[in-house]
Amino acid sequence: MKRLCAFLATVAVTAMLIAFTVPSLLDNIRLGLDLKGGFEILYEAEPVQAGGTITPNNLRQTAKSLEKRVNALGTAEPDIWTEGTNRIRVRLAGVTDEAKVRELLKKPAELTVRGPNGGVELYGTDFKEGGAKVDYDEMHRPTILVEVKDKKKLEDLSTRLLGQTIRFQLDDRMLTEPVVQAVMTNGLCRITGNFTSEDAKELVDIINMGALPLKLTEKFSQSIGASLGKLSLQMTLQAGAAGSLFILLFVLALYRLPGLVAAVTLITYSWLLLICLYLLQATMTLPGIAAFVLGIGMAVDANIIHYERLKEELRAGLSLQSAHKAGAKRSFRTIMDANVTTLIAGAVLYSLGSGAIKGFAVTLIMSIVLSIATNVFFSQWLLQLLVRSERFRSMRWFGVRPDEQLADRNAAEPIAAPRRSFDFVNQSKRYFLLSIVVTVLGAASLLYQGLNYGVDFKAGTALDVTLSSAITAEKAEQIVREAGFEPSVLSIGGTAQDRVSMRFDAVLNPNGKDSARIVEQFNQAQGPVVGIEENTVDPEIARELARQAMLAVAIASLGILLYVMIRFEWRFAISAIVALLHDVFFVVSMFSLLRLEVNLPFIAAMLTIIGYSINDTVVIFDRIRENLRFSRAHTYGDLARIVNRSINQTLTRSINTVVAVLFASIALLVWGSESIRLFSLAMTVGLLVGMYSSIYIASQLWLLLRSRSFRRSNPADEPTSDKRFALSALQTDFDDEAGSTPLNPSSNYDNAEKRGTFR
Repeated sequence: MKRLCAFLATVAVTAMLIAFTVPSLLDNIRLGLDLKGGFEILYEAEPVQAGGTITPNNLRQTAKSLEKRVNALGTAEPDIWTEGTNRIRVRLAGVTDEAKVRELLKKPAELTVRGPNGGVELYGTDFKEGGAKVDYDEMHRPTILVEVKDKKKLEDLSTRLLGQTIRFQLDDRMLTEPVVQAVMTNGLCRITGNFTSEDAKELVDIINMGALPLKLTEKFSQSIGASLGKLSLQMTLQAGAAGSLFILLFVLALYRLPGLVAAVTLITYSWLLLICLYLLQATMTLPGIAAFVLGIGMAVDANIIHYERLKEELRAGLSLQSAHKAGAKRSFRTIMDANVTTLIAGAVLYSLGSGAIKGFAVTLIMSIVLSIATNVFFSQWLLQLLVRSERFRSMRWFGVRPDEQLADRNAAEPIAAPRRSFDFVNQSKRYFLLSIVVTVLGAASLLYQGLNYGVDFKAGTALDVTLSSAITAEKAEQIVREAGFEPSVLSIGGTAQDRVSMRFDAVLNPNGKDSARIVEQFNQAQGPVVGIEENTVDPEIARELARQAMLAVAIASLGILLYVMIRFEWRFAISAIVALLHDVFFVVSMFSLLRLEVNLPFIAAMLTIIGYSINDTVVIFDRIRENLRFSRAHTYGDLARIVNRSINQTLTRSINTVVAVLFASIALLVWGSESIRLFSLAMTVGLLVGMYSSIYIASQLWLLLRSRSFRRSNPADEPTSDKRFALSALQTDFDDEAGSTPLNPSSNYDNAEKRGTFR
C-alpha cells in the first residue's frame, strides 16, 4: 500500500507542478521569426579600403554597433552575433518598417572626431590600423594612446583647438569628450579621464575598428510577415497537440498499466523540455516544434522496448517482479545504443547547421537526453512501485493473457519466438531485388532530372505570399509578370489554394524593393495580402550550405559506423551503414522523381531519418547478439534461424514504435503549416523505409556477411516451413548476462512445438 501511495503522490505532485508552471513557460519561451514574424540577414563584412584586413575585434565591434543602432529604434530582443571570420547575422522579430532598418544596418560604422562646432576634424581612417592601445600614467590609471597616420594633420588640429573640447563619436554615439591640452607634433595623442580598465579597452577596440570601417553585403535574408508567423504557430501547435494525443491514447490502449506510466513520463518529458528551452533561452522555431513533437514519438520507443521485453518475460513464465527486473536490465543496453546513435546525428546537425536547423538540433539533442532520464529511469521507477505494491497481480494489467504464459521455461534458454512468426530470411532475395530496382530508378531520375533544389542550395529568392482569397496558378503568373518579373517556379498551395510560392533564379534586389512591387501587384489584382515570407540566398552561401549538407551526412554516417563497430562488430556496422544509406537514397530518389523541393529542413529530416533508421536497426542487432549468447552457429541454417527468431521477437516493438512516431509525423504533414510540410513528408516516408531496411536489408546483409566465415550448410540445414525458427541443440558459446547455465540440449524444436511455442 505504501508503494501505491508513493506512486500516486509522485504523479499528483508532478501534475500540480506542470499545471502551475506550463502557462508561464509558454509565455516566456522565445519564438523564432517563422512563428513571430520579422527578418533575418546574414552580412559578409569587408574592408572599405582595398588591402585592409578584418580582425575579430573589428567584427565584434561592428556587431555591437549594429545592435546599438537597432536598440535605438526600440526593436525588442534583437539577436546579432558574428559567424566565422567575416560574417554577422542579424535576426529581428516584430519589425514593422523593414526597409528603414535594413538601410540603417547596411551603413558602415563611422568613427569621427568633431570640433566644438560639430565639424569633422578626423575620420576613423585617419588613425593607424591597430594604433590605439591602453596605457597607464604614473598613478597607474588607464589612459588611451592613439597614433595617427598624418602627424601634420594632428599638429594643426591641436594647435587650432588648444584648450577646447573635442568629441570622439561612433555614428551618433558620443564615446568621450577630451580637452586638447597640448600641441601634438609626434603623431601621438593621449586620452585621459576617469576610465576603468574595461572602459579603456572598449574605447581602444572602437577606435581600432574605426580605423578600418567595414562594408556589409547581404548574403542571405529571410523575411516573414507577423500574421503568417502567427498562423504557422497555430497550425503547427494544433498538429503537435493532435499527434501527441494520438500517441498517448495508443500507448494506453496497447500497454494498459505500463501505458499509463508511459503517459505520465511522456507528459513529464515534454514539461522538462519546455523548462530547458526556457533556461537556455533557446529560440523555438517551426523545425524546433517539429523536433519537439517527433521527440515525443521517439521517446515512446524507450517505453515500448522496455514494455515489450517485460511482456516477453511474463509470457516466458517469470513472476511479475522478476520479469520487470529482467526486462529493465536487458532493455537498458538496447535503449542506450539506439539513443546514442540518434544523438550522433543531432550533434552533427548542431555543429554544421545554422539558424532554424541549429534550433532543430538543439531540441533533438535535449529530447534524447531528457527521454533517457524520464522514459527510462523515471518510468522504470514508477512501474517498479506499481509492481511491488502487489495490487496489480493479474497479467492482464500488463497486456498479457494468462493462457500466453509458460510455467516451465528454463531460464538458460532464449526467449521464445512469437507463435505467429514469419520467415524473413527466405524472402530476403525478393526484397534485395526490390531495393535494387528502387535504387536504379532513383539513380536514373537523379542523372536525368536531378534534384529540385530550393534557394538554400541553388541561390536566388523564394517569395511566398498568402492571399485573402483563392487564386489559380495562371492568374498568379500573370500578376507576377505584370510586376515585371519572371519566376522560374510558381505553385499554388495552402488549404484554401491561397498561398503562392515563387522561386526566382536571380536574387531580388532588397534596395530596389523588388519583392515589394510584386506584393503590391497582388494587393491591387487580388485583394489584401495576408502574409509574406521571403528568402534570399547568395550563390556563395548556397554553395557553402550544399557542402555543409553533404559533410553533415558523411560525418553522421561515419560516427554511427564507428559507434556500431565498437559496440557490436564490423559486420553489424557495415550492414547498418548500408541500410542507412539505402534509406537516405530512397527518400532522395522520391524527391527527385516527384520534383519536390530540397532545402535545409530536408537535410534536417535526412539526419533525423539516419538517427531513427539506425535506432531500429540497433534494436534488432542487439537481439541477434543476445540470441548468439545461447548458441554457437555452425551453419548458414543455424544463423538464419537466429536472425528469424530475433526479427520476430522485436517485430512488435518495431511496428509499435513506427506507428507511434507516424502519429506525430503524419499529424504535422496533414495539419502542420506549409513551411514544414515537405519536412514532415520526408520524415513519414523515412520512418517506413527505416523499418523496412532494418528487417529486410540490415539483418539479411549481416547474415550474408557472417555466413561467409564458414562453409555454407547442406540444404537440409536450411530453414524450412515447418521448423524455420527452431534453434539447433548446440553447445552455448558463452553464458547469459544474468549468469545462467548453458542451453539445455534437450530443449529441441520438437518439445517446443508441443507446447505451442519455440524454445
